[in-house]
Amino acid sequence: MISKKKNILSHYLWFFIWRVLLDTFFWTIFAILFIVLGKKYADIDILGKIFQFFGEDWKFSQYFIGNGLEEKSDLLNYALYFIIIIISLNFISLLYNRYLWKKDQYIENNNFYLHSRWIFVINTFIHIASAFLLTFSFTGALPAILALVFIIFNSQKFSLAEWKKKKSPQTEKLFSWQNQHIRKIFIYSAIVVLALPFIIGKARGFYEKVTASSPTGFARSFKELLDTSPTIKKIINMLLAPDSTSDILHWFIFLWFTRGIIFERIQEFGDFWNKVNSITKRVTNYCHYYYYKESWAIANNSSVNLGDYSYIENIPSFLSKSNLEKDLDIENFAEQNQKVVKYIQFCENKVKESAKKNFLYYCLFNEFGSYEDCLRTKKLIDEKVKRIT
Repeated sequence: MISKKKNILSHYLWFFIWRVLLDTFFWTIFAILFIVLGKKYADIDILGKIFQFFGEDWKFSQYFIGNGLEEKSDLLNYALYFIIIIISLNFISLLYNRYLWKKDQYIENNNFYLHSRWIFVINTFIHIASAFLLTFSFTGALPAILALVFIIFNSQKFSLAEWKKKKSPQTEKLFSWQNQHIRKIFIYSAIVVLALPFIIGKARGFYEKVTASSPTGFARSFKELLDTSPTIKKIINMLLAPDSTSDILHWFIFLWFTRGIIFERIQEFGDFWNKVNSITKRVTNYCHYYYYKESWAIANNSSVNLGDYSYIENIPSFLSKSNLEKDLDIENFAEQNQKVVKYIQFCENKVKESAKKNFLYYCLFNEFGSYEDCLRTKKLIDEKVKRIT
């Protein structure tokens, strides 16, 4: 009986399983703490109590989303629904990623699968659901703090594969500080909570001066404007009500950055595949130039000379780094390029799907650190071919 050799990336399959289990576990713990503690302390102004400790009597609870305990409780329930959506979609995304990788088992860079249409769409919905969740977390100081702690935790979360000194596949950064839109939603929402009390306090002081019996200067002119325009007066009164103003600002922040998430994801998807698919011309020119120089060398009974600078600029990055940093050895350089050209021929013959083939070429020219990466990928492709034949 022939024993099966383990694929050198076989731990990828277990990696996705562990990510599903760990992510589900941590999100469940977060959901329990977030909902239970959020509802329990929803009517307590934690920030106000902190400032009272320093002798300041400021109220912050009215600058969070939701008016009253019942509305804040409802918003936290909505947050729970979005947590369930995130857990479910993340479960589907990771298992589908595992399924796609298991079918091939030779594409080491998981960015290829992260940019497959359905995984990309699912992860985009997770990003949008995360923006909803983060906005709902601003029903109070404690839910917002718990959300921040979990965001930081997600940013620092380690991989079991890395712990065992094995390479782990790239995964999407979800509800993480590395996501600029999540980061900005939190920062700007926190500014609303912390800065709005001072702004509205100053505005109210000025408004009281305006509505005094005998205002002077600019206050008098402003009072005349309010007396002549009931609409402006109504708008001013609405803006000076902290509940409505803060809610409007929180939802404006959410809508603005959610719009940014959608447009950025659309652009990222297009840019990724444009870069991958445009590599074909570069590969063709690279191979044609090598064959031309090789034929010329054979005809003239000389060494293959690839020392043309414009050619060196368009070779795989690992070749240019290793050769431009020292005096160019023409013969050794030609041998290295011959190996790369043979690797390209190998991929051309063995990999039938153009998207996967183009991605391997893209990695060759931009991601690979040495020819060892080519040999490892070649070995993985050979194993794939043996499994299906």
